[in-house]
Amino acid sequence: MLMRRIREHVETHNWFAVSIDLVIVVLGVFLGTQVSNWNAERLAHQAGESYRARIVHDIGDNERDMQTRMAYYQQVKSFALQVLADLNGSAPTPDEQFLVAAYQATQIYPRPMVRTSYDEVLSIGALDTLGDVTTRQKIANYYIAVEVSETTFRNVTPYREVMRRAIPYRVQERIREACAERMDTASSGFVRLSLPAECELGLSRDEIARAAARVRATPSLELDLTRHLADIDQKIIQFTRSEARAHDLNAELSEGP
Repeated sequence: MLMRRIREHVETHNWFAVSIDLVIVVLGVFLGTQVSNWNAERLAHQAGESYRARIVHDIGDNERDMQTRMAYYQQVKSFALQVLADLNGSAPTPDEQFLVAAYQATQIYPRPMVRTSYDEVLSIGALDTLGDVTTRQKIANYYIAVEVSETTFRNVTPYREVMRRAIPYRVQERIREACAERMDTASSGFVRLSLPAECELGLSRDEIARAAARVRATPSLELDLTRHLADIDQKIIQFTRSEARAHDLNAELSEGP
């Protein structure tokens, strides 16, 4: 319609009308482009808010995860210290408890930290939607620290392999049955693991005594256990640091852009 009017005005040499028509065309294109840009910015802002909210949720899960793992590995460390005290003679432990402690000291918590939302943002190139440069850098630094911490969390010392070879299978089987990890699920669906402080294996005294003697006679056991305790301590240090980083970043992102 507009193009036909322009042709008619050109044919009649009505240059003033042609100018007005061209202004209308340019203005329409400009306004259409602006509306499109505004709509794109609005959608990007909404997407950014959604991604930030999801990242905040993931970081909150990591914070709770670190708290759970700290408590779990404190229990593992307690069992390891019981075994060490028995081996060095400072606090002899009854055979059954010694075996339980020796096995429980091998427990690990092999769960990766949550980074699903951040990885999705990276995959679609939506980093700019998360906030200003400072905010994006803080988020990136947090997930770099997660990668570094995971290296420590994944480490498994030789003690676990040594003990699971030294403790007779029947004893291990009974420990897994009678002293199993406890799982508590919070209302949010978050799962917490813990180890029972005491349990009874229901095995004969002779079988327990033979098994305990076999474990105590394991070559270099005290050295392997010492290295294992050092690894547990390093994990606990990393849990503490990771929890603090998650807490601080979560609080900052929750305040909004």
